[in-house]
Amino acid sequence: MSPWLDKQLEGKEKTVLREYAESIGLAILFALILRGFVLEAFKIPTGSMIPTLLVGDHLFVNKFIYGIRVPFTETYLTRFEQPDRGEVIVFKFPGAEARQYLAKQPASRRECIDTASLVEEKDFIKRIVGIEGDTVELRDNQLIINGEPVERTFVSKESTGNYLFPHQVSEVEELNGHEYTIQYSGKHENFGPIKVKKDHVFVMGDNRDNSSDGRCWGQVPVENIKGRAMIIWLSLGPDSIRWDRLGQVIH
Repeated sequence: MSPWLDKQLEGKEKTVLREYAESIGLAILFALILRGFVLEAFKIPTGSMIPTLLVGDHLFVNKFIYGIRVPFTETYLTRFEQPDRGEVIVFKFPGAEARQYLAKQPASRRECIDTASLVEEKDFIKRIVGIEGDTVELRDNQLIINGEPVERTFVSKESTGNYLFPHQVSEVEELNGHEYTIQYSGKHENFGPIKVKKDHVFVMGDNRDNSSDGRCWGQVPVENIKGRAMIIWLSLGPDSIRWDRLGQVIH
């Protein structure tokens, strides 16, 4: 083979390799932009949001809806919507504020959260039930916002076979146009009242008896909110895919 032909083939190989490298680089850049500004995947690790979200649900979080941040920071370049009651959000656990809040609580109240969460400041997912200025309380499991009971409709009461908590009650709550099902054991749960601070929200899990939430460790700074839970794109049960949950919009 002639030196000229060798040189031409070598140049062509370099061009192909460069095109591959550029394509891969652009794909990585696009993925980083998407994750930084628009969408982020999240996996449900616990049952605190049952029955709305199940362990093994994989969902997309809309990071764009509340505004544009400097990527991988909590600083907003511009804001759009404000987080509102009834929305399911993913947020970075407010470790510092939670530690201060728990330090003022009796020892029995401090057992409601794994101490590792206070250090790691990992991502949590809960439902907003109170926004800045709201007064939030529970009376016999009835959620009350600013003195007004949140509308709820009885769904079912099932036997659990558990001596301490023999029943599980399911009800549909309607909050700010959002309808969702909650469940609790039927024991008389009371909390508050508390007032939501400036630039904070108050969150709870839909699985009211099995959720480490604002009743335990306090309020969430708005700047800690990463986005609104949007849609389930995959749901993995213990033995198989839960096909009926794929594509479900989260309310």
